[in-house]
Amino acid sequence: MDGPDVEALAGQLDELVALVASLPDDDFGRPTRCPGWSVAELVAHCEGILVRLVGENAAAVDGEARTDRVGYYRYDPHGPREGDTSDRTFSEVVRDRVVDEASGRSPGELRAGLANAAVAALDGIAEIPAERVIHRSGHPPMAYGEFVASRNVEFVVHTMDLADAVGRPERAAPAAVAVVTTILDALLDESRPSAFGWDETTYVLVATGRRPLTDTERVTLGSLAARFPLLA
Repeated sequence: MDGPDVEALAGQLDELVALVASLPDDDFGRPTRCPGWSVAELVAHCEGILVRLVGENAAAVDGEARTDRVGYYRYDPHGPREGDTSDRTFSEVVRDRVVDEASGRSPGELRAGLANAAVAALDGIAEIPAERVIHRSGHPPMAYGEFVASRNVEFVVHTMDLADAVGRPERAAPAAVAVVTTILDALLDESRPSAFGWDETTYVLVATGRRPLTDTERVTLGSLAARFPLLA
């Protein structure tokens, strides 16, 4: 597959890989605002997303797609993960996997792993049809193209998480953040609130719970305030 969603993702991956490549070794031990994750672990998480994007998460399944890029984010991150018989939530399973993926790896290995995974993912996406139906644990079946589009959310947000952790400006590639804000608007069922003059970055931070609403914003939003964060 190809098209605007893939081009947007490629631009955001360029931003992410460049940021991680520029980090000194000492930054990899810094905590991030993703609870319990260091910079090293968040980099490993991003690498893992890319590996699975053209690996296990690209496996075709029978049947028709029953959700899309918006519906993908209407799930409970605190609920159980399919196939996991422990009492861990979906979020806890992901956290534990990420800790394992980063364990024992040097900053240099993490930089190289992320860069290589980004190239391999984009090459792999080009060979997979957008209409292929896939199944992600905890979600209804969906078209692969819709899943790829949803990855713009992950990489915009996590690029900003890494930038925040190391004191860099929180930036996103314009095409990728446009995909993300369209998804957020659909989750909100309305366009981005205009009363506050939020730019795209602020909207993403508020919508993902990384920046709380102010008291004034809550009053102005009225009943819509209860909808935030739109996803976490």
